[in-house]
Amino acid sequence: MAMERRTYKVDAMDGNTRLDRWCQRILGSAPNSVYQKALRSGRIRLDGKKAEGSARVFEGMQVEVRGDITSPDKAQAPREKQPMKLSLEMAQEAQSYVLYKDKDILVINKPAGLAVQGGSKVTKHLDGMLPALQFDGKQVPRLVHRLDKDTSGVMLLARHSAAAAELQRGFVNKTIRKTYLALVVNVPNPYTGEIESNLDKVARGEDSREMVRSVEEDGKRAITRYRTLEHLAKTMALVELEPITGRTHQLRVHMAEMKCPMVGDGKYGGGAAHVKGGVELSGKLHLQAWKIYLPPMFGKAEREFEAPLAPHIAQSLESLGLSLPE
Repeated sequence: MAMERRTYKVDAMDGNTRLDRWCQRILGSAPNSVYQKALRSGRIRLDGKKAEGSARVFEGMQVEVRGDITSPDKAQAPREKQPMKLSLEMAQEAQSYVLYKDKDILVINKPAGLAVQGGSKVTKHLDGMLPALQFDGKQVPRLVHRLDKDTSGVMLLARHSAAAAELQRGFVNKTIRKTYLALVVNVPNPYTGEIESNLDKVARGEDSREMVRSVEEDGKRAITRYRTLEHLAKTMALVELEPITGRTHQLRVHMAEMKCPMVGDGKYGGGAAHVKGGVELSGKLHLQAWKIYLPPMFGKAEREFEAPLAPHIAQSLESLGLSLPE
């Protein structure tokens, strides 16, 4: 049986980055070791040739993928020193996340605080809970994108390899669109607009985690569209965000640099992100993956899925007297 080959053309927004990072962002959120192995074996090629993960990709280059790189078979799956133990309680919890299910996809509502993948000192993560979401499928569902641990909301899972490839193409071609909801301090000026900057990683912050900032030169192009849905005088606002690009912490950085940090985002907003006096608000990050739009695919018309508000965000809006538009 011939090995499936897929070719992706690098666009301007995703160019000038390392090949292994491009793979993680475009092909799916598998561990870097999966892509490194595929690169060494030649199953991922750059402009028809074998390349190292450190090679840089630029607009117009072509990345060829041979076979299902993220398949969880023995030849490709990264070895875990301590696989996550999936208890009956965790399996039931995972199943409670499901918002929609058909033969091709699952739509789930990831809670804030749940990591998508494992790592150092991470004992509970969505990746380890995926076997509980197999249901009547022949394969364990696969991750095709990710959310930060502190971000709640809607996520897509592929129920088989063909669906994973189709969804990944949708993300690459930007026909699948994500909309976020954020409660921010202050009110954006103007109320509606587009933010564009080049983002680059900087030295780790005080909490030993990755930080990002806008830079004048180098960096990766990042574009965010925003719309103020409702505001409380000039002190707080409920904002709809659409990332045109998918850079690390892009939405958080862009809001903070507008002097409108997200409530609970001490990393980028500092003390201003923690509201004091008056109404007591949760210290959790007030950012949610709110909606995800799918174009016609899998023999179905276009669809949009929406996650219910995370409890801490719903409570904050109620306390402030804010609400979602009808």
